[in-house]
Amino acid sequence: MDWVRVESLPELDALIGRYITGEEPSVHWEDSHAHMRFESAEEALEALREPYFQQFIPVTVRATTVLREVQEFSPYASDLAVAWKVVEKVANTRQPFRIWRERHLWCAAFGEFPPSKADTAPAAICIAALRLRGLEVALDDAAGREIEVRATVV
Repeated sequence: MDWVRVESLPELDALIGRYITGEEPSVHWEDSHAHMRFESAEEALEALREPYFQQFIPVTVRATTVLREVQEFSPYASDLAVAWKVVEKVANTRQPFRIWRERHLWCAAFGEFPPSKADTAPAAICIAALRLRGLEVALDDAAGREIEVRATVV
């Protein structure tokens, strides 16, 4: 099993999109200061040269402003209806799905794999699905605490 630490739900969404659903993300470009959104790198570069757009970026940070490609996946880890699509894709008669609540955490498991735990049901579902594919995920909660229990199969 490979361990992956994620610090945000969009990072977890990306893992699900890549390893579970095979989703092609929507892609756009944005600058590092004003976070203006552009459809292509060429459009972003052209806009950043325009005096109108330059007024949104202070002169002191223009030289250090960078463009980055942003890939957005469906909100698997935050929307239960979208997370359920993961369950429909992964669960079968050999890997039945279970979900329950233990104190303040949601627990989810496929088949005989150890349960995955998270603050929300969608996040627990995503972590459990990735575990089924050989990825162990440690997800930090809002307070920065690791909430995924590192269970091992005995």
